[in-house]
Amino acid sequence: MQLGVECHVLLVHNWFPPLGLHQLHPYWKEGKKVQDNFFEEYEGVKIHSVPSYIPIPNFISNENHYDRDARSIAQYVKSRPELRDADWIYAQFLTANAFIAAKIKDLLKIKIAAIARGDDIHAWPEANPLLRKNFPLVFEKTDVLLANSRNLGRDAQKWMTPGMLREVGVIYNGIDTIKFRPLKDKIEKDELRKKHGLNPDLKYLVCIGTPVALKGWNELFEGINKLGKDFDAWNLLAIAPTRTDKDALNLDNLAVKYNIAEKVIVRHDLPLDDIAEVLRASDAFILASYNEGMANSLLEAMASGLPCIITEVGGHNEVIESEEEGILIQPKSVPDIINALKKITGNEVLRQSIGTKAREKMIQFGDYQMNARKLLHLLEQHK
Repeated sequence: MQLGVECHVLLVHNWFPPLGLHQLHPYWKEGKKVQDNFFEEYEGVKIHSVPSYIPIPNFISNENHYDRDARSIAQYVKSRPELRDADWIYAQFLTANAFIAAKIKDLLKIKIAAIARGDDIHAWPEANPLLRKNFPLVFEKTDVLLANSRNLGRDAQKWMTPGMLREVGVIYNGIDTIKFRPLKDKIEKDELRKKHGLNPDLKYLVCIGTPVALKGWNELFEGINKLGKDFDAWNLLAIAPTRTDKDALNLDNLAVKYNIAEKVIVRHDLPLDDIAEVLRASDAFILASYNEGMANSLLEAMASGLPCIITEVGGHNEVIESEEEGILIQPKSVPDIINALKKITGNEVLRQSIGTKAREKMIQFGDYQMNARKLLHLLEQHK
């Protein structure tokens, strides 16, 4: 927006009737619940709530949810003067949002850009063969195809059919190096520890991630268990959003399973400002996920001056290019986790050295506006 682009966000929910009648059907209940969680605007960007009508009973229509959402969005855009002359649709995630955008393109004749972010290239299509069928239309219709790391872009190209190889541009995630910054001094650290209920006499290893197995929680907890006395002076601060899906892990129960409950503090749904403060109050960061495009939590931890241990997946080796900047480990490797933690937890000089280099790297890496300018340049090239 600062660069002169008018931005709108469109979020879809199941249509539901007014006057409390949504209680009469589970589709409608779900739609009301989802819409209630939408913001009307965020940081000056208007967020539109787009209803998608599901015929009841749904067997009377053979329309799938992709076609239904595409039709609903197209109708909504046509009915809004501020949207109908849009130049671009920007879709996050290739196998779902970009597939819907590809269908909208034919209905609205608006160009589309789409970005791969990680699970949409790895976990989702690998687990669900039906999602793989979405790739050909996405690759055919998308005008500007992007990924949030070079490695992820190459992974996206592996799904392209022979003879249809396309260039994938790279737009890294931006990082706010003002919000995410190192500690000023010990006084600030003590104040933050007190504010967030952290013991001033312990060291804290922080992990931020969705509570699912793909984030490597099992391997991390097992590694801490096997470290034994080498982890005595430390606690793990596990920060995770509340998740009720069937694949969700209960991190408190997982800590009990691995006999490290006294070493694990679980915090759910921390606001971004609190996460920035907790990172400054911590001593090291780890994320053992199986796949990523580029983990925001890694960038935030590095910008906060923390030494980071991260799996060598997605674009992480594009950020951490040497052991002076962080420690790369292999996914699902408990021995790698143990060895990396031994290096970090037992050497304060090394922690400070890596943290300083990590902060320097993030200053060079690029903030939101730098990456917004790059995105705008790519879009303007494809007018």
